[in-house]
Amino acid sequence: LRVDWVSVREKKEKWMREYLKLQTVKTSVLTSQEYSSFKESNKYWLPSYSLFYTLKRKNNLAGWVDWPETKELDQAAKDEKLSSIQETKQYQALTRVDWVSVREKKEKWMREYLKLQTVKTSVLTSQEYSSFKESNKYWLPSYSLFYTLKRKNNLAGWVDWPETKELDLAAKDGKLSSIQETKQYQALTKEYAEAMEFYQFQQYCCDLQLSAAKKYAESKGVWLKGDVPFLCSGDSADVWVHRDLFQQGYSAGAPPDMYSKDGQDWGLPLYNWSAMDLDNFTWWKQRLQVASKYYTLYRIDHIVGFYRVWAVPKGKKASEGGYQPQDKALWIPQGERILRIMLDASKMLPIGEDLGSIPKEVYLNLQKLGICGTRVLRWERMWENKEQGQPFIPVADYIPDSMSTVSTHDSETLPLWWLLKQDEAKAYCQHRRWSYRVQDLKGQPPKEYQYHLENQNQKIVGKTMPVPYLQDILREANTSSSLFHIHLLSEYLALVPPTTDEEGLIHWDPNLERVNIPGTVQSSNWSYRMRPSISTINQHQVLKDLMLKSRESVQADISPLPERKPHVYERQYSTQLPTKLRVLPGRSYPLGATWDGAGVNFAVFSENGYKAYLCLFETPESKTESHRILMPEYDDFVHHCYLPDLRPGQLYGYRIEGDWDPLNGLRFNSNKVLLDPYAKSIGRDLQWHDSLFPYNIQSPSPHKYLEMNTEDNSSFCPLAAVVDNSFTWGNDHPPNVPWHRTVIYEAHVKALSFQHPDVPEHIRGTYAGLCHESIIAHLKKLGVTAIELEPIHHHVDEKPILDKGLVNHWGYNTLSFFAPDLRYCATRSVLGAVHEFKTMVRVLHSHGIEVILDVVYNHTAEGNHYGAMFNLKGCDNLAYYKTPEGDPAYYFDYTGCGNSLNVRHPRVLQLIMDSLRYWIQEMHVDGFRFDLASALARQFHDVDKLSAFFDIIHQDPVISRVKLIAEPWDCSSGGYQVGNFPVLWTEWNGRYRDSIRGFWNGKGVSLGEFATRVTGSSDLYTAESGRSALSSINFVTCHDGFNLLDLVSYNEKHNDDNGENNNDGANDNHSYNHGCEGSTDDSGINEFRWRQRANFVATLFLSLGVPMILSGDELSKTQNGNNNTYCQDNEITWLDWDLYDDEDEFLQFTSKMIKLRKSHAVLNRRRHLKGEVNGVKDVTWYMPEGHEPSYDDWHNTTKQALGFVMDGDAIVDLSHTGQVHKGETILVLVNAQFFDVNFKLPAHHSGKHWQLLISTDRALKNQCGTSVFQPSSSFTLKDHSISIFHLYAPINQSRANLFRSVNLRKSQDSV
Repeated sequence: LRVDWVSVREKKEKWMREYLKLQTVKTSVLTSQEYSSFKESNKYWLPSYSLFYTLKRKNNLAGWVDWPETKELDQAAKDEKLSSIQETKQYQALTRVDWVSVREKKEKWMREYLKLQTVKTSVLTSQEYSSFKESNKYWLPSYSLFYTLKRKNNLAGWVDWPETKELDLAAKDGKLSSIQETKQYQALTKEYAEAMEFYQFQQYCCDLQLSAAKKYAESKGVWLKGDVPFLCSGDSADVWVHRDLFQQGYSAGAPPDMYSKDGQDWGLPLYNWSAMDLDNFTWWKQRLQVASKYYTLYRIDHIVGFYRVWAVPKGKKASEGGYQPQDKALWIPQGERILRIMLDASKMLPIGEDLGSIPKEVYLNLQKLGICGTRVLRWERMWENKEQGQPFIPVADYIPDSMSTVSTHDSETLPLWWLLKQDEAKAYCQHRRWSYRVQDLKGQPPKEYQYHLENQNQKIVGKTMPVPYLQDILREANTSSSLFHIHLLSEYLALVPPTTDEEGLIHWDPNLERVNIPGTVQSSNWSYRMRPSISTINQHQVLKDLMLKSRESVQADISPLPERKPHVYERQYSTQLPTKLRVLPGRSYPLGATWDGAGVNFAVFSENGYKAYLCLFETPESKTESHRILMPEYDDFVHHCYLPDLRPGQLYGYRIEGDWDPLNGLRFNSNKVLLDPYAKSIGRDLQWHDSLFPYNIQSPSPHKYLEMNTEDNSSFCPLAAVVDNSFTWGNDHPPNVPWHRTVIYEAHVKALSFQHPDVPEHIRGTYAGLCHESIIAHLKKLGVTAIELEPIHHHVDEKPILDKGLVNHWGYNTLSFFAPDLRYCATRSVLGAVHEFKTMVRVLHSHGIEVILDVVYNHTAEGNHYGAMFNLKGCDNLAYYKTPEGDPAYYFDYTGCGNSLNVRHPRVLQLIMDSLRYWIQEMHVDGFRFDLASALARQFHDVDKLSAFFDIIHQDPVISRVKLIAEPWDCSSGGYQVGNFPVLWTEWNGRYRDSIRGFWNGKGVSLGEFATRVTGSSDLYTAESGRSALSSINFVTCHDGFNLLDLVSYNEKHNDDNGENNNDGANDNHSYNHGCEGSTDDSGINEFRWRQRANFVATLFLSLGVPMILSGDELSKTQNGNNNTYCQDNEITWLDWDLYDDEDEFLQFTSKMIKLRKSHAVLNRRRHLKGEVNGVKDVTWYMPEGHEPSYDDWHNTTKQALGFVMDGDAIVDLSHTGQVHKGETILVLVNAQFFDVNFKLPAHHSGKHWQLLISTDRALKNQCGTSVFQPSSSFTLKDHSISIFHLYAPINQSRANLFRSVNLRKSQDSV
């Protein structure tokens, strides 16, 4: 049943010894070239291995410690003061470096050193050592634990460690993302702390030496260039700890190419870019930051791998692999995204290793990023020019953004290439007008080089390329126009070959000069050592003279070329434009600026403007445009052109020529640079100035809006920036949470994280801050499924507000319908907002949280006829805005903000639809809340649910599939349209808000009205109109009005801070201060207020429909009585995360209510209540006395106590598999009166009892989840409180039900 290794090994060894005695073996195998070569190439370990086992057999398999030979050798080493049983000079004689042996000796010495008392008391306790460990704590402990465990497990791979299995199990059971988070991991670090100290000290020594080397080099004017490998070993600390960052089912490699005809499998795991992207590639950033301590430049190994990598599935051949990503369209966006992050992560200058099979697009992208590529002389040819023999490219023509070299560590040396790749060498000779020849070394090679010359590699022993040729190649390579050039010392050593009389500086066998053969695993790889020592090289005058001559020749060659300008190493898009730009016709669609990878297409709509100019700005500080280009084409009322010389990041605007005739609605003014209506990024925000107004604002005339302002606004106007839409979305997909499972959290980007102590200060109040792990943890703990963000379209702070020292905090004053607001971007860069917003969405999606945007398409920031001109007014006022018929000098204003968009015009509808689709398809948002949506439905004047706006959305295959939420009112007559929007739409149910507030705050709301709102507002969202309870967005508070704490703390608004004499904001808030206006120390009032807030939260999550809570309500946030905080970007609106006990308890209560809702199917119905299902009522209402309410009970506003049972057996909803939902039955008791009420608990047809689950009466806190009440018993419900019960079967009842179930199953089986 098990393998008997001992017996099998004995038999094998016995058989092999008999085999070795055969004469044929002795004469053929033992004398063969293969056997001799094997022994020669392994002589650095094979003799000691065979001697060890010979002595072990001689000593009857005893351990070597007990051998007499060991004692004899040790004594001899001690007498001769040697460090081992072999002389150290033996290492100097080796052709290759014996890394294993050297490393063992170094480690042994260091362990002895670490035991010294002086080391323990001086080094290990030093401040420098402590600082090193502290600054590297994000990787050093895991690294040292990894190697400690590896040593403990006899160098086995971590996959086979018992500790790994234990840690993985603990992480899985605890649902933790990393083994580092487990208690077992912490226990291991404590258990092996002493052993770990060795590896930490080892790294400390490395750090000291490398840092000292860099410092010394810089003192001599030398920069060190390091090499950062693209991949890392699968058996490494990085992979062991961060397994989520690697794909271990694949290994990286290369397809068949010039290096390997069969392809290469490097055996190293691939990166999981999607996982790395979740924390913005922190692992790579940290890696580069460490490297930057030691290097000034660094080589980015296999740089094409960041764009795409050859993925070899485990168990497959390298040639059977394929590229990741599979979609070529994703290669450039992915690579550019990652490399930009790497460029920003350190100050080192990068050099890309872009050799092998590299797509042309990658080369172009590296040039765009300003990353130097690698140019190897022998491979730089015009490969596509086959007619002329694929000629070599002269080194003087290499692009400056490059690093040139004659060979690499992965290629043959020049002499070896010359001998082995004769076709290539002969082609190069033709390029240089040389004749190809080989130079024989003088004399006979020493014995160790006299192989049996049976193959090509061995026949070249004693040969090399002509030294003059080599010298000339090295000299010419120095004239390369590349920014950097590598001088390979090994190539210069070949200028002094060996002879019989002279030892020379290289081996007789040129194969021994090679560093690595890619795609192979052999002992000779990476063990190369130069034949001479460093001291020999330093003292070798012939070599010095040859090198100096090479450099002097270079100086002579390039000195007559003063016109060569030094290349400036840049990483960002160039802001310098050529004087003349190529202007091509371009296309009229899509509108806006579109980067296609080769240039930018510009298209702007203007039906009544007769000329359009594209204005290009070089920097945000530019006072005027550097280029003003007449857009040559005009089709379908669209001016357009295409500029192949432009790139993303370019700042631009438009000037439109047309008639200035305000009385007829025409306001064209070519003195104004206009923002593109389709601007996807704001490259420069506006600065308020009189020139931003189209009319003479300083005129004393009451009709000054008719006077044209000719002052140029180019120094103050907002500018758009061309964007590159590429982004690594990875496996991002919409969470698609169904409406009946949705819980919405309305929040402001800045206010949410600006004061959070765990969010890094530099990203607080930004898109990056919103997706920080601490914010995500709060949202998930709370249980929300969607975050509804107040406007993030870039907006304008109105000048009157700024003049008061305030800002437009809410942002309902849109400047661009496509551009994310720069105010919420942590990087504050031209293109940073777009990328940062996308990252936020992707992170939220990864945690199952949807993103809903509050969008303002009903008006713009340009105001009325006295307003400024930013974009739409100057592009085509009559087309974009709704004006009174017969009096187009003015504007319809359904919003109270000065204007209304003309949704009758097809181009305006296109603008809105294009914007919505952009945010869905490019930015991956999951839905929209339409501010003052009634204004969008006013096709003529009245609100029309059959308007073109609804028709277009309903038929759009993209927009119609996301969440659509209407604010169903505007500020004009007939605008209140709660319940009147068509199918597909949900609505903010203002009727629900007012009724629930009125009920709990004693405003005379009847039980009938309360019950109607709690059960889904079926009077508003009728089944006959195709709508359901899910059409109702239920809320008690929102950004507009009192928040929850203020709702129970203030009778009146207190908006003095807004600077409008408390005249702004609503006066009727259905609020109640419970005996004191504002905050108080009265414990009775505070307890009352706590209970009332809990009542609102409980009611909200017990109601059928879609619940929405306002951010901060769960944290007991106050706005000090301000019910219109639109201009308060300060502590009034910023969330306070420092919670007192009462506040923390309220947070826990809110979370429990959301959890209760999610876990009870009766609260997640997708349909309206039916009344009765299969003889069971879906909801049954009870008065405190136990009977059902009468007509008078329903409508008598003095009666404010009610109970209801929602039965889990009466659900008609089906699951996605067609099964009928069954849920728990719950009983809810409500008392909004000012006195306690005794409720008679109803009986249920199941015969079960009632167990108290949750109560807003904190006196019952300890009874929740424990106290059980019999049907018909009395329950005292405190004034202004809610208690929630579920059915509960006592032990004996449960046992009876179990027996009944078993007997039924037996009877069915017998049948």
